[in-house]
Parts: sequence; structure tokens; C-alpha cells
Amino acid sequence: MQIKIQNSEEFLRLLNALVDELVAAQIHFKLRQDLYAAMPEYSEEFGQSWTFWSLTLEAHMDAVVHRLCRAYDQRGGSPPSLNLRNLLDTIEANLHFFDEEDFRHRLKGNPFVESLAETARRPDPAQLAIDKESVSSSGGRVRNLVVWRNEFFAHRNFAHVLEGESRGDQSLLLIADIEKLLANGLGIVNRYSSLFMATTHSTNMVGHDDYLSVLKAVRESLRAYEVKIQEEIDRLT
Repeated sequence: MQIKIQNSEEFLRLLNALVDELVAAQIHFKLRQDLYAAMPEYSEEFGQSWTFWSLTLEAHMDAVVHRLCRAYDQRGGSPPSLNLRNLLDTIEANLHFFDEEDFRHRLKGNPFVESLAETARRPDPAQLAIDKESVSSSGGRVRNLVVWRNEFFAHRNFAHVLEGESRGDQSLLLIADIEKLLANGLGIVNRYSSLFMATTHSTNMVGHDDYLSVLKAVRESLRAYEVKIQEEIDRLT
């Protein structure tokens, strides 16, 4: 269902809100995956404070799924929620916002506006249809995400609790599915952001590998402690 908007400025606010949602989800997901990838090399360091790290990993995944659930929400109604499906409906109903005249007005301060305006800016109807299908809950990953959201994440289906599924049926939401949902969502918002504002959004955050500084500091602390213990043993013997 389209969201009623008055002008292109309102559309940009909607678009950027979804961009922020999906970029944050990708950042949390990458950090979680990087932490898991570091475990073989830093197993001893992780083991020194595993309670902290296990809660951290779980919190990152919750942050990812929380944002994905909002981005792929299927709620229409009145008023409709902001989600990918409704954003695409809004684009379809306001294609004139992408026309050259509006584009030039939005980027009037950009020194490259002339060359940028040479590229067709109005969304391709065929691509728009593909994108709308990719965020629909009619089947596949989005359907599984919606089921997981409705029965385990946003709400708790008591039957699953009685059956002993405390965290939800993990077969509904695999890591590979999360990767593809993130890639699809980011691809969509960047596609229309590029058409609308000649802008795409990076998911590379400054300091993304700060966790390595923490692990290296723990390693140095452990080594210093081992040296101290050995010196004490040598002194006593």
C-alpha cells in the first residue's frame, strides 16, 4: 500500500529511514560474522569472558532480525507502516518525482548535475515489479521471516513454547537467508536512492574491526600474566 506523501522531500525522508534501517542491520550482521570468524585464532581470549561474548553475539543477531522484520514488514492498513513493500508502492504511485526536472531541482547545488541528469532517472517498471515481488511474503525467505517475526520474535506463539522451541524454529531463518534478505533490501534502497539522488550508501563503518583491538589487548594481558607466573615459579624454585 502506498504511503501518502506531498512532495519529493517527504519521499526522501522515507527512503533514508529505510536506508538507515538496512545499513545498521548489515553492520550488526557483519560484526557478528567477523566475531565468529575470529574465534579459531582467538579461542583462548574469547574463553576468558565467554558470557560477555555470547550475549554480545546474541544481541547483534537480535538487532539484525529486528531491523529486517521492520524493513520487510507486510503491514498495509491505515496508516500503512514504513517498509520496503509500501515504499515500492509509493514509488510506483509517484514516478514523477524521479523526472529530470525534479532531479535537477534536488541536485541544483551539485557541480555534476548536468552529466548526472543525462542518465534516465525514472524507475524501470519491469525492475519495479521484480523488486515488489522480492519483498512480498507470498513465498520463500520473506514468508519465513514474517512467520518467524509473528510467532517467535515480535509475538510468542504459546504452542511453540509448549513444544520446547524457546528461541524459534531456526530452520525458518538461516544465516544464508539473512544474508540474502540484507543484500536484497540494500540493493533496492540503493537502486532508488541512486535514481532519486545519485547516491548509494556504504555499509563499511569506520572502526568495524575495533573488536580485534579488544582481543589483542586480552591476549597481551594473558601473556603478561603467564610471564609473571613463570617468574614467580622461577623465583621459588
